[in-house]
Amino acid sequence: MTRSSTLLLHMAASSAMLTLAIGQPALANEVAWQALKNGGQVVLMRHTAVDPGPGKGNPLLRDATCTQERNLSLQGKADATRVGRAFETRAIPLGEVMSSPYCRTQDTARHAFGHVTPTGYLSLSEVLTPAEAARNTAEAMKRIGEYGGAANLVMVTHEPNIAAISFELVEQGAFLVLKPRGGSEFDVIGKVRLEDLVN
Repeated sequence: MTRSSTLLLHMAASSAMLTLAIGQPALANEVAWQALKNGGQVVLMRHTAVDPGPGKGNPLLRDATCTQERNLSLQGKADATRVGRAFETRAIPLGEVMSSPYCRTQDTARHAFGHVTPTGYLSLSEVLTPAEAARNTAEAMKRIGEYGGAANLVMVTHEPNIAAISFELVEQGAFLVLKPRGGSEFDVIGKVRLEDLVN
């Protein structure tokens, strides 16, 4: 099967699950949480809120010291903690937690889950060449599709990366629950937003 046909099939499956999520959000959320409770899923999360406006850092710049990047706001840190509390309250089994090397994604992961492994192919695609971004997207999709752990794998990244992987728009702090299907294939089980959290 060609990459084009694979992507078309994935788009169709994602659209079907998105229709479920729009039509019955509470049901879709519970399906997603139950899948996470069972383990073996992949959480694809967008970082939480950042400090906006002039003088608050460059959203495209990567700075290992975190002094020149756009960093999490106080609300973003609190929201990430809320996500982690929801996972803890529901006793969701967690395996590896990966993130883009950017400070805002690493900090989201740390505040939510306590630990993180920075991962190059989750880096912000907007600063890459189209060829580099496509390679990273393909590597992320392969990692998702081939995941076979008993616990859940977490990936924290950026909105354009998530859109390229899943063909869905995800708000800050929201996450998709993906069911691996082998190769680079997966199903979108549901989307959980910050306003959906009860903890």
